[in-house]
Amino acid sequence: MKKIMQGIGSLLIVFAIADFGLSYMGYNLTPFLPDGISRFSPIIIGLIGGALVKVDWK
Repeated sequence: MKKIMQGIGSLLIVFAIADFGLSYMGYNLTPFLPDGISRFSPIIIGLIGGALVKVDWK
């Protein structure tokens, strides 16, 4: 369980970095979110991914 959740968390962190970088190139990876939330989606997704990686799963 620990490896799976850390893997999902790592994927979310990579997605957040990609979303942040591609937003400067004009690509929106989260068009399904409202405009106000879509601006902060890399931060939100990165924090969720970081939490999944850091939590001590037993």
